[in-house]
Amino acid sequence: MLAADPRGSGAGAGIGSGVLPMKPRADPASLFSVRPGRPRARSFFARSGRAFGFLLNVLALAPLGTRAGGGAEARPLGERDAADGGDSSWVLTPARLPQRLDEAPNAMTVIDRAMIEASGARRLAEVLRLVPGIQVGYKYNNQPTIAYHGLSDEFARRVLVLVNGQRIFQYSGGGVDWNNLPIPLQDIERIEVIRGPSAAAYGSNALTAVINIQTGSPAEYAGWAGQAAAGSNRIADGFLRGGGRIGALDVAFSLASTGEGGYPAIHDDRRNHLLLFQGELPLGAAGDLELLAGYGRGDYEAQNVNPAYPGTFERDFVDTNIFQSLQWRRSFTPDDELRVTLSHNRVHHGDPGFSSAAVIPGVTLKIDFQFEEAREEFQLDYTRRFSDRWRGVAGVGYYRDAYRSPYYLNTDATVATHVTQLFGHGEYRPWDDVVFNLGAMLEQAPLSDEWLVLPRLSAHWHLDDRQTLRAMYATGSRQPSIYENQGQAVIRGVNVPLTIYRVYATGLDRGGLTPERNRALELGYFWQPAPAINLDLRVFQERISDFITAFNRVETDYPTVQPDHTVVDFGNDAPITVRGAEAQLQWRNRRGTRLFAGYAWLDANADRSRFAVDYGRGVPQHSASLLLSQEWPGDWQASLAYTDQSAMQWYREAPIAAYHQLTGRIAKRLRWGDTQALAELIGGNLVEDVRDYLPGRAWERGVLFRFSVNY
Repeated sequence: MLAADPRGSGAGAGIGSGVLPMKPRADPASLFSVRPGRPRARSFFARSGRAFGFLLNVLALAPLGTRAGGGAEARPLGERDAADGGDSSWVLTPARLPQRLDEAPNAMTVIDRAMIEASGARRLAEVLRLVPGIQVGYKYNNQPTIAYHGLSDEFARRVLVLVNGQRIFQYSGGGVDWNNLPIPLQDIERIEVIRGPSAAAYGSNALTAVINIQTGSPAEYAGWAGQAAAGSNRIADGFLRGGGRIGALDVAFSLASTGEGGYPAIHDDRRNHLLLFQGELPLGAAGDLELLAGYGRGDYEAQNVNPAYPGTFERDFVDTNIFQSLQWRRSFTPDDELRVTLSHNRVHHGDPGFSSAAVIPGVTLKIDFQFEEAREEFQLDYTRRFSDRWRGVAGVGYYRDAYRSPYYLNTDATVATHVTQLFGHGEYRPWDDVVFNLGAMLEQAPLSDEWLVLPRLSAHWHLDDRQTLRAMYATGSRQPSIYENQGQAVIRGVNVPLTIYRVYATGLDRGGLTPERNRALELGYFWQPAPAINLDLRVFQERISDFITAFNRVETDYPTVQPDHTVVDFGNDAPITVRGAEAQLQWRNRRGTRLFAGYAWLDANADRSRFAVDYGRGVPQHSASLLLSQEWPGDWQASLAYTDQSAMQWYREAPIAAYHQLTGRIAKRLRWGDTQALAELIGGNLVEDVRDYLPGRAWERGVLFRFSVNY
């Protein structure tokens, strides 16, 4: 789909940029990580893996050319990472510790600034199509929904989304308002995706995957950057960023506006306005402060087509999203760090609904879909390196969710839940080529006083300096949303005293749902013959118990205009098993070529579905992604982004056929002294029209022109 938010900067990682370059928030190798540069002993483990990888290493090094100084001898991974400054070789999200990719407990996908730009994307959701195993669909009101390993509906409740480590996930109904996320795409430095359950690190909702969106540093934003874009389907985007220093305070602000026409012939135009402020204040010996504050407003048209009632489901609404985060960090010694984070997130769905007399003759309906929710969160964690072989992090977290909706809850009261978390993770190396990651989360379930124990254990065996084997057992958890557990959406007539429809009556016993649990096993192989190439392979099995499913039943216990009608309820279903394999390859050379490729094979089934649901149809058996970019002499750039997905079905929707999506981009950089500009021409859906959510709604071929200036 030709859908993507304006662009930003690539910090020289092979792809140029339209806005100011971004700098890592911190050097990962400096954050009390295991000290690099220490040669590993050639143990039995190392010797045994050298023969296996010899041929592959030769093939990989051939296109990279010869290193300065001659020779292509690979250095130890830690030394290589430090020497080459390869920030993409480090991740922070999986264990709340800075770790090399080959020692992270989970399989990871890291999308950096250069990949975002090369993808030609305007929306964050389009960038995430590159991740193996992720599905993206655009539902009724031009809103993206994102799932990992399928098994989801329009709200995609089983993927936890973070911004700089803080929850942005909406507890009320689940999912994320991706269009209205108050972080412009240009301000995203990198995205770390944990492919697998990670409740041991983050607790509830990290059932299948975690997406951590990381912003850039305001210290690198001195000056001005702007961008404008226009294209097919009434696309009109704008972006402005300014930054500088006020005393010791580094500040940056961003304004972004994106909009388009949505599906053809459907009432679903949208326009989003985003504002982001970032500040960093060094406090000397007292540490430093980081502030992030964002505001998003979305103006949407929505239409759920029902041929029986023409026009009754057409409406306009406004969403607002406010997010603030304040973090204090202090290191008492070079080997420790204390972090305290306070965050707040408020969402308001201003939806006056619709009024119609067409549903039942003589009956007027007026439905108010408005709701508001808020989250306050506190988190404290302490990280320490005890020796070159042992380091860890421990902490406590608390968050409160409040939700009010007269329509969805059938009450004017505010419903609030409280969650307390205790967590700890450790990384231990008994030998130079063996690493263990141990971690667990204790979380108080918001529906009871029960404490959930959510462990994770992984082991890494470095066959040699290039190859690593990984084995992992991990757990995931998802608490029922407020809507699933306590919702009772009711439609009443304006001119009659009775209930017309009780659309949802949830939880059977009203509050009796059990949290979902995921127990996963994984075997992985990581190969990095050089800093510029790595391959990650994994096979896995996930067992999801108490899966929460929507189902239809006949309601007879209350008077309605239409007696004994069908309503939708929620219940815990039989366990679901998901098996599969994933592959991910990244490579770049010194001639300006960069390649990212991903593939996922999936199979899902339930032991005995209580509600006769075929879960296998909700998982695409095959999916693949490819991003290829090339720099040319004369400051020319070109890139192709391709995704392929087999047939699937979003839950409670019609099946969609397999589709192929291709985006092409060509760009030219212009320079005038200290001013840089980037002109881009992007073509979307070059292969075919894309139907990614419903069979009758397609994203058509289109073109986009985008111009960026940095000063």
